[in-house]
Amino acid sequence: MQVLVRSTLTPADLAAIRQLDTSFVATSMYHVVARHDGFTLREVPVSPPVRKRYDLTEGVAEGGRPWDLYALAIAGDQPAGFMATTYQRWNGRQVVNELHVAPAYRRRGVARELIGIVQVTARENAAREVWLETQNVNVAAVRAYRRLGLTLTGIDTTRYPPPYADEVALFMSAAVPPAPGDPARQPTGGQSADAMGGAGLTDR
Repeated sequence: MQVLVRSTLTPADLAAIRQLDTSFVATSMYHVVARHDGFTLREVPVSPPVRKRYDLTEGVAEGGRPWDLYALAIAGDQPAGFMATTYQRWNGRQVVNELHVAPAYRRRGVARELIGIVQVTARENAAREVWLETQNVNVAAVRAYRRLGLTLTGIDTTRYPPPYADEVALFMSAAVPPAPGDPARQPTGGQSADAMGGAGLTDR
């Protein structure tokens, strides 16, 4: 699968991104229970299923938003996935602003390849972590990000205005893994194989 990595979106890129199917159907969601000392997330079934599509037509305009790097995955002549990332210097985060995979290409390694590009960019920027945002209605995305080594690090119950006010923002992050073969950053003494708790995302 071809992955185009650019700092500026071309007209052809914009057209492909706007064609990308970002929809998903959720048969369960995370119900957030507020406690006086924190929050608890519990997966519950949803009936009827929740159908949602992320709109990229406004966010990805001519010239793109001021994100640092874009990656567009193309299978044949069809858009398979899209990623945008920005480095936040003040807190050392490599932020995943957008990450979408078309339904026909999910669980086929596209997200892993796009996250791998984020990791390489994060190492180049000397970022301390990769960080992203998703929602409690997107259980499949949370599971996918966990498989990719990210963990839940925060929530915001009031982030979204109507008509999405009943959704909860979930924030996930992972330490930036060392570059393959980097002796200065290799773990020792029984530590995990990398900073994300498993094999490096860029080598699978």
